[in-house]
Amino acid sequence: MARGNGSKWFYSYLPQGIAGGATSPLIPLFAYALGANLVDVGIIAAATSIASVPAFMLWGSLSDRLKARKAFLILGFLGTAVSLLAMSLCFNMPEFYLANLLIGFLGAASAPVGAVLVMETTEHDQWPNRLAFMSQLTGVGYIVGLSVGAAWLALGPAFVDGESAMRGLFVIGAALGLLSGLLAGMWLQEPKTYLDRKSIHLVDNLFRIERVKFLPMRMLHYLDFRNHHRAPRFSSSLRMYLVCVFLLFSGFTAFYGFFPILLQQQYGFSNPEVFAVYIASQVASVTAYLRVGRWVRDRGSRRTQLYASLGRTVLFPSFLAIGLLSLSPGAILAGILLLHAGVGLCWALINVSGSTLVSDLAPEDGRAEAMGAYNAVQGFGSILGPLLGGFVAEFYGYAPAIGASVAFILGGVAILALARSLED
Repeated sequence: MARGNGSKWFYSYLPQGIAGGATSPLIPLFAYALGANLVDVGIIAAATSIASVPAFMLWGSLSDRLKARKAFLILGFLGTAVSLLAMSLCFNMPEFYLANLLIGFLGAASAPVGAVLVMETTEHDQWPNRLAFMSQLTGVGYIVGLSVGAAWLALGPAFVDGESAMRGLFVIGAALGLLSGLLAGMWLQEPKTYLDRKSIHLVDNLFRIERVKFLPMRMLHYLDFRNHHRAPRFSSSLRMYLVCVFLLFSGFTAFYGFFPILLQQQYGFSNPEVFAVYIASQVASVTAYLRVGRWVRDRGSRRTQLYASLGRTVLFPSFLAIGLLSLSPGAILAGILLLHAGVGLCWALINVSGSTLVSDLAPEDGRAEAMGAYNAVQGFGSILGPLLGGFVAEFYGYAPAIGASVAFILGGVAILALARSLED
């Protein structure tokens, strides 16, 4: 095992990934158990992004200005632990809102430094391999966390009531976040050299999690408004694509703002079954990432993202349509597992093609700013989406809510279909 700033410190991400998998689907389910309606669930899903979008800018700017990476990585890990512990102690919705704002703000501290740390602690020719290894760790950790959550929620109610079991899972997540902070403190040394993010032209199209609450595990570039007057001018094609990304992610997150509750209300799924549905998606994503790069090269980024997004416009309504068939509960569960695996496959295609496309459209001297804007637009979409989805689902029903989600996605698809300039 490597010492110092070798690969050993990468493993500090593993407990954090497990904590994310164990608790991300739990957040809306716990809110529902506390008596939340669908508007409340949508607000909670948006709260993390409301806090994290400005937090990315704050923590990223501070880590660059202070030339301190290790402290912010540990802050993100420990901030997640404190926030999850706070969630376990919540007994009403105002407290739970605050806990989700807290995890968005503190948990974001590690996102802008993780990938840069990899580059600052390894040789240049090893960057792709090391970043891929970190992606594998977080992806595997997330799936393990989902499995831990499903097992805990299946076995826990045999000893305590269901709500106490959910609180216990938050405590487990907090303990894992604390472990990540301790491991990072022991294994990571502050880098001796620091990179300027604007000099990094590597496209971060490796594995990233699409979670119930949108909080990327890794963000190489962030949007820094202090430098807007020096930023290169974006082309009309890039600006058009950023509008497309906003529409797509508004639609995606609108659906996920109410999806776990739909599974429980519409089909009577238990908490472990909801976790199983998410496992199907993540396993499909991880498996697909092994081949997605070749698919994007063969078919082009624009076309790949167009077809994958269109796939979601078919899959999302199918989660309601399957209930119209005369199927047994077991057959419905199997069908929804397959549908959500398809949604996960689409995510792998969307993530890789999107990162590649924005990089191709960016000016040569403005790739960092373009990637920062791309990340920020995703965050803004993930604020609007859950708020819209929760509101429509609560007052008009699930079918109109899914329709609103699909309408936003189709808006993004229309841009991808009509804007041939995005091929450049």
